[in-house]
Amino acid sequence: MRWSISASFTLLLALNLLNFFCDAVRLIREQGFRGNTYFYHTGEGSHAYHYQLETQSSIYFKCVQAYKLKCGGRAVLRLGGNFRTTQPHNHRPSPDLVGERHFRANVLNQVRDARYVSFQDILDEARRNLRYSRRVRSRMNMRKLRTPMYRARMASFPPLPQTLRELTQVLLQNPRISKTVDGEQNIYAGSIDANDGSHHVLFVSPRMREVLQQVTILQGDGTFRARPSTPPSAQCFTLVTTYRDAIIPIAWVLMERKSYEGYMAVFRLLKHLCPNLNPEVVITDWEAGQQRAWRNSFPNATIQGCLWHLGRAFIKKARALGLLRYRHAFPDVLEFIRKACAISLLPDNLYEEAMDVLKRRARNVNLVSAYLVRHFFTYVETKWLGMPHRRSYMNFWRCVHRTNNSCESHNRMLRKAVGAYRPNVYAFIEALSRLEHNADLDYNYMRNEGGDARPARRWKSVYTDRRLEALSNDLEEDIFHNREETIWNFLQQGSRLIEGAMNDHVQREVAARRRRPAQ
Repeated sequence: MRWSISASFTLLLALNLLNFFCDAVRLIREQGFRGNTYFYHTGEGSHAYHYQLETQSSIYFKCVQAYKLKCGGRAVLRLGGNFRTTQPHNHRPSPDLVGERHFRANVLNQVRDARYVSFQDILDEARRNLRYSRRVRSRMNMRKLRTPMYRARMASFPPLPQTLRELTQVLLQNPRISKTVDGEQNIYAGSIDANDGSHHVLFVSPRMREVLQQVTILQGDGTFRARPSTPPSAQCFTLVTTYRDAIIPIAWVLMERKSYEGYMAVFRLLKHLCPNLNPEVVITDWEAGQQRAWRNSFPNATIQGCLWHLGRAFIKKARALGLLRYRHAFPDVLEFIRKACAISLLPDNLYEEAMDVLKRRARNVNLVSAYLVRHFFTYVETKWLGMPHRRSYMNFWRCVHRTNNSCESHNRMLRKAVGAYRPNVYAFIEALSRLEHNADLDYNYMRNEGGDARPARRWKSVYTDRRLEALSNDLEEDIFHNREETIWNFLQQGSRLIEGAMNDHVQREVAARRRRPAQ
């Protein structure tokens, strides 16, 4: 201990002497990358040095590129005031070294202080600073600074937890990690173990819990690309609602397992935190375990599937049956598949009749195409229309919300917020804090001031709603005075409204098939 105190005193004395003689010979001292570190130079365009050691009469320096470029450049400062190079450098002096180091230090300080500001925003702001030369600003780009920015921000966090249970302990011991942007609340709400042994971590702030207990429509969906790389998880399950056509993300759950027991545990924790949670409509994708858990946890809610995901399931089945290969030679094949999907827009008491109409008209339109889709029609009748729960969930007759695309939109927002595929868990939590902050501001602005927090709906969405309303009225009035003709007209017109989404599904499946042999 005595040696340590003596060594520290000697080093401090040496640095003070160095500072004094620097002033005497105009040797400029600059702040280094880390705290209490410095580098030295004699002016713009000169080589730069780090302090190496000192003797009774001299202070010795080594080039700042001694390790990176293996430069043997050395210099000495005599206590009488003479500074000179003693060993040559293996590189030319950089005229931008000081500017680049100033730029980097400024950016890293901003990264440490501005916790909820993205790296790109910090870098963009720094590159607008005209105190740095154009060449410095052009060289200091994201590719060069991303790693040091990441390390600077992560230095203030604990070691990465390796499991979700470890993450729970970290969040309990370090509440600052999950603070909201304004610092008033905490987005970490709790963790729970499911009956199958899986562990789940819930993020929802107290103010968003109040919103959750007021909403009538909830949308749930899982995302995979935005979930942290460590600790491992099966998905990030998101709960979203809409208010005046604006997307309001409410809660996020890191789930260790996508199982019925896991969803039941999550909903049990939500009901404990939000005693008045009582949604009227819940919109999900077609994951059976999730839908069953919603049904058992909220028996008074109407569980509704997603039309977009229904179309995707139909196209996946068509690919599995080999039907997509006929899309050019027999385009009626895709027409019949779209019309089968449009059956979900009818009242459920017309499903079987509509299916009979579709099969009969298909044979009249093109006998070959009708033959090709016969197994697909059987699939729709047995796996969808013939299963009571699926039949109920796929009924979109006069539904205001037919998809959980708000969840899909939010998942894209989340991927953009985290800024990486499978991000660091602390960067993930920071992104959730930013999304929660924006959602709270938007919701309060719309609720308290009556403003709009998002652009007007796209004209295509408005047109689809109005066209479906007109078709529904025509169906009820039986405008052709012929039930079969009215149903066929509904299927024809309704299938055109979902044609764009169905074509996107086809292109996705075709692209996936092309990539598969190369894997």
